[in-house]
Amino acid sequence: MSDLWQVLGDLDRLMESVQREADAARDRQQAGREPTTGSALDGRVRVRLAADGRVDEIRLADDAMGLRADQLAEGIARAFNQAWLAARSDDETAAAALAVDPAALAEQLREVREEGMRSMRAITDSLSDAMARIERRTR
Repeated sequence: MSDLWQVLGDLDRLMESVQREADAARDRQQAGREPTTGSALDGRVRVRLAADGRVDEIRLADDAMGLRADQLAEGIARAFNQAWLAARSDDETAAAALAVDPAALAEQLREVREEGMRSMRAITDSLSDAMARIERRTR
């Protein structure tokens, strides 16, 4: 039985190591990105995206408020899309890496690890019970 517990411990240490790497990758990705901005309507609308891709700031020039609602909405959308495109890389490998959400991946990995540990414990407990029953029958 101690061999099974050792395997279980080894598996847990391996999953912890993978979890640390996923967390580090998330941190590196967020640290390496800079805020980006986009503008539209001759600079009357400006949108800034934070390093994580969320809208950080929307600036409207005073005269932008005189625009029709549909024009203003279109300008905001254009400025956002410009900032979003600026945050993307022309390098396909980098763009693919940016498409992965490291935080979500790290959380999924954490859930898989926890579920794996629960499953391994259940299997180990079942095997221990079976071994104990066999041992009691052979006495």
